[in-house]
Amino acid sequence: MTDRAGWIEQQLDEARLRPIHVRALALCTIVMMIDGYDLYLVGWILPKLSDAFHVSRLALTPVLLIQQVGMLLGGYLIAPLADRVGRRNLLAICLAGIGATSLLTALATTPTAFTCGRIATGLFAAAIVPNLLALAAEVAPLRLRATFTTVTICGAMGGSLIGAAMQAFVLVPYGWVGAVVLGGLLPLLVLPLVLLLLPESLRFIARRNAADPRIARMLPAYGITGDPVAPAGTTPSAAASAPAGSIATLLSPSRRGFTVLLWLVFIASFSFIGQWGAWSTTVFHDVLHMDWPDVARVTTIYTLMGVVGTLGVGILIDRWGFRAVLPTVFGIGFVGAIGIGVTAGGGMMYVALAIMSLFQVASQAGLAALAPTLYPSMMRATGVGAAYGAGRIGSMAGPAIGSALLASGAGVVAIFTGFGLPLLIAALLLLLLLATPDRAERAAQAVPA
Repeated sequence: MTDRAGWIEQQLDEARLRPIHVRALALCTIVMMIDGYDLYLVGWILPKLSDAFHVSRLALTPVLLIQQVGMLLGGYLIAPLADRVGRRNLLAICLAGIGATSLLTALATTPTAFTCGRIATGLFAAAIVPNLLALAAEVAPLRLRATFTTVTICGAMGGSLIGAAMQAFVLVPYGWVGAVVLGGLLPLLVLPLVLLLLPESLRFIARRNAADPRIARMLPAYGITGDPVAPAGTTPSAAASAPAGSIATLLSPSRRGFTVLLWLVFIASFSFIGQWGAWSTTVFHDVLHMDWPDVARVTTIYTLMGVVGTLGVGILIDRWGFRAVLPTVFGIGFVGAIGIGVTAGGGMMYVALAIMSLFQVASQAGLAALAPTLYPSMMRATGVGAAYGAGRIGSMAGPAIGSALLASGAGVVAIFTGFGLPLLIAALLLLLLLATPDRAERAAQAVPA
């Protein structure tokens, strides 16, 4: 029999942009917005939590760290299930899980109960990001794959907008409980849209069972005709009978090298995010003695330039490939971080900040686009989920590293150089990851022939 699954993948790679592509991308981005809100919720409501539980701000630090453990476990335990039950099905399960655990967390009366609720929420929330990236990469035509994944990632910044609206209209009248309830209602509201409108990955279906009757119904939506229909009685392909992805398959001899390198890159990248998110405001306000309007200006520049970088890096990757783009943007982000320290206190500092923000956030989005291209459909969610799980190690280590930098009494240049060092490490690791032809070929899947 003709390799129907392979033929379908080729047709999907070459397909023209159609409404099903746009609908899938829009829904992936919306779900990413809601997930982004839930992932960063605690940081936004920490003062209200502190007041409600009558504890100091520092006493709630374990909540920030322990919820990362839940996200790490979600990346390794929950996300791989998408390679068994399907992308859309696991997204629906995770949205329902976030909704239920968030609403239960709103009933917490002690910091311990709240922390347990956030661990449970993190298990489901962490599995959504790799699942969305896998689905976006598999829905997209080859020439737009990196663009689809980076636009999806950009939805997380939309979660920040939801957070800002929450702080303006919900947090004051309803407290932290209102913010957490909102985090539970949003995924439940979008769940029907996912079940009714979000297509399952046709690549995943075909690789699981090339004779699946859903394939014939889905092909016309992508403008695909001339299907080499599987004969009656055809058994599932070898790919379908093979075990779905697991951590062991990621570490098999043929994949161990680039898998470990990918994990190290994610750890380095998330280490920067952990440091910057935890300590940048403190440095600008307490070390540089900037007033709050200026600190807000820093946050605004970082966010706006990050949106530009996220949207732009996918286009660059689709044009020139990961090997040319990713190490470069990580490296420029490092230079920008040093520039902030060198120009601190002057007008040029904002220029350096804009450069660092543009390329650092672009590098993170590009890394998210790279991960799905390194693994076949049958283990894609597992591979991406494990990479994000490894990144959570960096998320936990970053704040501790930043704390040590500040405690050492280092100067401003040294502090921002230390902040940016993980970006340089990630750039060097990427040069190793993409150095050999076989790795470059895997990571070039988003580059048109």
